[in-house]
Amino acid sequence: MRITEVEAILVEVPFRQPFVVWRGVIPARQHVLVRITTDVGLTGWGEGAPFLFYAAETASDVVSMVDEVMAPELIGREPRDIRGIIAGFAIIDGHEFAKGAVETALWDILGQSVGLPIYRLLGGARHPNVPVVAVLHSGDPPQMADEARAWVGRGFRTLKIKLGFGAERDEASVAAVREAVGTGSLIRVDAEEHYTEKEALVMLRRIERYGIELVSQPVARTDWDGMAALRSALPMPLLADEGIHAPADVVQCVRTRAADMVNIKVLKCGGLLTSLEMAALCHAHHLPIVVGSMIETGVGTLLSAHFALVTGGVFSTELCGPLLYRETLLDTALDIRDGALWLGERSGLGAAVDPAQFARYRVSS
Repeated sequence: MRITEVEAILVEVPFRQPFVVWRGVIPARQHVLVRITTDVGLTGWGEGAPFLFYAAETASDVVSMVDEVMAPELIGREPRDIRGIIAGFAIIDGHEFAKGAVETALWDILGQSVGLPIYRLLGGARHPNVPVVAVLHSGDPPQMADEARAWVGRGFRTLKIKLGFGAERDEASVAAVREAVGTGSLIRVDAEEHYTEKEALVMLRRIERYGIELVSQPVARTDWDGMAALRSALPMPLLADEGIHAPADVVQCVRTRAADMVNIKVLKCGGLLTSLEMAALCHAHHLPIVVGSMIETGVGTLLSAHFALVTGGVFSTELCGPLLYRETLLDTALDIRDGALWLGERSGLGAAVDPAQFARYRVSS
């Protein structure tokens, strides 16, 4: 089998309602779908989901890297030689989303070629399903309370609240959600690097009484010492997030004792192979893993779900993209029920890109 064509296609997918973080309001996201075609008729799909401020790539960067640099190297290669192909791209500094998108499409082809889903190629499932955290839209506290009740009614046990809107509003949001869902649901917060160490300590002590499950990246990604100080001062677990891109970052987190757990975002880290290396490091140092999301559509979400299904030490997953977007771009609806994503036996990723949705959201060049 040989690769005959590699395409990077820009799409823009709207959210069901605008996604709000302290940096601003986001009505839609531009992602890149990578399509790899073979001489035996198999087609693999990958996704690049860069998010400026969270990683140093844009969608245009992914398109140019795949089309101009990676595609010429891929044409004529055996697509199932995934480790060799990805090792050849290791000399390229950065561009992890482009690498992750290409690697995803190769895994998709490998799975299709042998009639197995990716998680079975990786040794089979450790877990029956992939529990998903519901991320609340930031807004007025009463609106957030209503949304929280709705998610709990659909079987979601863990809710995530974005912080960084000022001390009064942040606490009001947490208080409203806790009152709405009672003590039977878990609440975690994500400050997205918004605070200094001192500000974070004041804020988190204010909301500690609401029973916070974990706190994600309250200070800058480079402030490992600040994270370590907060970890020593606060009872709730700290999650290292924006600072985690590669195996070396896991080592740094361990060395500085900066966090109680690590967020591995598969596409941000360059794909499955690197993510598995990072998971092994976490396991060796007894660090639980959160399988995070760059708010991917269906393709990237499926890849992360395969990773979560086979990986030990997974504390939770935040594969929220399909819950937030108007459509997933997939030809098969994702099986999300009772707060969890279920993977079936369809080969490769488990779904392909739906032509109608693809045409609807494709950005003309």
